Amino acid sequence: MIRRYLQVLAIASLAISVLASCNKEIETQMAINVTFSGYNLSDMQLEVSLDTVIFDKKIQEANKRINFSMVYPYFGGKKEAILRVKDKANGKELLQKTLSLAGSQLEYFYPLINIDGKLLEVTPPAADPNTNKLGFYIYYTKNNDPIDILMYDQSTGQQAYLAQNVVPQTWVYTDFLPSVAFADKSTVESSTIYFLKAGTFDFAFNDSESLSQTGGFGWYIPHNKFNLNKVQLYFIQPSPQGFDTEMARLFPIPKNY
Repeated sequence: MIRRYLQVLAIASLAISVLASCNKEIETQMAINVTFSGYNLSDMQLEVSLDTVIFDKKIQEANKRINFSMVYPYFGGKKEAILRVKDKANGKELLQKTLSLAGSQLEYFYPLINIDGKLLEVTPPAADPNTNKLGFYIYYTKNNDPIDILMYDQSTGQQAYLAQNVVPQTWVYTDFLPSVAFADKSTVESSTIYFLKAGTFDFAFNDSESLSQTGGFGWYIPHNKFNLNKVQLYFIQPSPQGFDTEMARLFPIPKNY
């Protein structure tokens, strides 16, 4: 009887040891999040991979906005991973990044603008604790006439310029501080953003009002409770569908907006 009890105790101890070992392995499993935001202005389908993992359910379609976000799990002993973006059809590599897995960074964000197989260079300016740095790239190929970007409150008629004299196909950076008229988040988000021929109130894109405007929601424009030391870049184009202006945010969504 005693021998039988000892055998059962030994088996239970072994089982507990195995479970503890398994739990230890589970606890060492890590994960990072990788996000792309931008546009694929080409006939390519873009394929994203991390090392040998191909995210074949997240192919970025031709001539559409890029919205890619995916979790990549790994075990703690792994030190780095290779991130690649390729043309799905021919395997041409457009981007390669080595991601460190040894530190504390859990989220990786990359702006990605593919124009006919060439990536647009996106270089954010240095942050300034005394202001906000906004950057604009307007993709408009019909002319190179400069464009003003105006934020307008439909209920009060108040307005504020986000940028002036933005030349299409050129990065323009501005220092921006919230005005009294756009001091709170709700006013910013409910505003209309117009694209106008510089120095006028004429519509910039095809002389069309509908094509030269969009709503302020999703722009994360600084306001009195989200202000100073922000760096935010935007890629803008008149919609190919002929209505509204499209915008891609080339910075991570602010968690404290």
